[in-house]
Amino acid sequence: MNNRQYRVIRAAQSAIVFARQLENAPLRLTEAAKRLETALGDLLDAEGEQLGAKNLRKAPHISLNRAKTVLLRKHLDPIAADGLEIFAGLPGIEESLRLPRIKDVPAKHLEAAVRVRRVAEEHEQEFIKDRNYNPDFLEELDLAVQNLEAAARVEKGAARVKYTRATENVKEEIQRLRRALDVLDTRVREVYLDDEVTMKRWQRESRVPAKLGRPKKRKSSVASRPEA
Repeated sequence: MNNRQYRVIRAAQSAIVFARQLENAPLRLTEAAKRLETALGDLLDAEGEQLGAKNLRKAPHISLNRAKTVLLRKHLDPIAADGLEIFAGLPGIEESLRLPRIKDVPAKHLEAAVRVRRVAEEHEQEFIKDRNYNPDFLEELDLAVQNLEAAARVEKGAARVKYTRATENVKEEIQRLRRALDVLDTRVREVYLDDEVTMKRWQRESRVPAKLGRPKKRKSSVASRPEA
C-alpha cells in the first residue's frame, strides 16, 4: 500500500471518530458513517491479504534455495570430494566433478548432477565399499534432483498471481472507501452547513493530509541578489 492510500485511511479513521462524537446526528448521517466504517474494515482486511501474498512470494525462493542446498551439500559435494581423491589423475575427472555455487541458477545444479551421477554410477561399488556410501545413495541423489526440479517449476508463478490479485483488491477497496468518505462528507455538509464551528472541525478532521516531505530549499539572499 502506498503513501496516498494510507493518507485516505487516516482521513477515514478521523472522519469516523468525528461522526461518533456528533450529538443527535440524523440517521442518514450515522448510516453513512457506518458504511464508511465497514469499508475501512474491508480495506484493512484486503491489506492483510496483500501483505500475506507478498510474503508468500518469497516462499518458493526459500524452498528453491533449500532444494539446491540439499542437493549440493548432502549429495554432490561428498561424491565430488571423494571422487577427486579416488580418481585423481583420471582424464576429465575434474571437469566431470565440477560443482556450481549455491546462488547459481537451478539449471547449473541439475547439469552438474547429471555429470556427477554419471561418475558415481560408473564407480558405484567403489563408493560403497571404499567410502562407506549407503547402497541406495544414487536413489537418494535422484530424489534430491527431483525435489529441485519441482521447486524450480513452482518458482514464483503462483505466488505472483496471488499477490497481483490481492493488490487489485486493495485498489478496489480504496476506491470504495473514497466513495463512502465522499458520501459522509455530503451528509455532514447537508446537516451542518450553517454551523461554522462544526464545519471547520469536519474540514480539519476529514481532509486527506498532504504527503510529508522535505521542504523546498529557499534560495539564499546572496544567490538571488543581482550583480552590481
